[in-house]
Amino acid sequence: MKKILSILFVFGVVVNVSAQDTPTADAIIDKYLAAIGGKDAIAKIEDITIATSAETQRGSMESEIKVKKPNKFSSVMYMMGNEVMRATGDGTKVETVSGFGGNTNNRVAEGKDAIAQVLQNVPFPELLYAQYGIEKTVSGKEAVNGKDAWKVDFAIPEGRKWSEFFDVESGLKVKRMANMEGMGRGPGGGQRPEGQPGAAQGAGQGQGTTPGQGQGGQGGQGQRPGGGQRGGMGMGGGNMNVVFSDYKEIKDGNGVKIPYTREQGNGQFSSKAEVQSVKINKGIKESNFVIK
Repeated sequence: MKKILSILFVFGVVVNVSAQDTPTADAIIDKYLAAIGGKDAIAKIEDITIATSAETQRGSMESEIKVKKPNKFSSVMYMMGNEVMRATGDGTKVETVSGFGGNTNNRVAEGKDAIAQVLQNVPFPELLYAQYGIEKTVSGKEAVNGKDAWKVDFAIPEGRKWSEFFDVESGLKVKRMANMEGMGRGPGGGQRPEGQPGAAQGAGQGQGTTPGQGQGGQGGQGQRPGGGQRGGMGMGGGNMNVVFSDYKEIKDGNGVKIPYTREQGNGQFSSKAEVQSVKINKGIKESNFVIK
């Protein structure tokens, strides 16, 4: 009996030590923000414009997103030189206008759906998690490109869910994964978040068109972080995986980095987008974020 209790005690100690070795979600996010330049440097970015280009299974894609602190954005995506999607977020609502295959769709999102799109478009959505009450849970380690990464599950209360992976050693966000079941079909583009990047950005963190964060990307009829940063046209269900790499400092950004390369796919659609230019603190006008 004593031997059994000793074994259980030792096993319990091992379990406790293992639990203590797992950082909190907030600690993982803080390490990530430090790895891309730090909160103080990020706070100095009042606005940012990112242009990307990508080759997809349906041809070349160019996109541009303008983001103004803390949660306004305007993005536009072109396929083969033709505008196919435009999204505008005024901080409260998000309007998406898509025209693909001769069809034009106009959709305005509010509440949790608007929050999902904001998080996938702003470059550093982590700074908005407290404001939006984002739920965060560490679910363990997984290998991403042969290296250990912490998996953190995120959820908007009563809304979208997604997972992001942070390299254990560097702290950088390296992958985002989101389930696309129930997502509407339509043009999408590739920064989500959740990550990296969407309607505009090919490389990003936010969720979708988000520069540097990912998350996900925007679909014509439905969007989600998952962020920042999904991209694709006419995609159905399944998981959309977005891999972020090639982190570089942005010009005049006080050391702040974003991923310049973003690869994403769901088995049916894949793309590789690269950042072509980044401009910060140019005084983007409020008129860019007006929803009429």
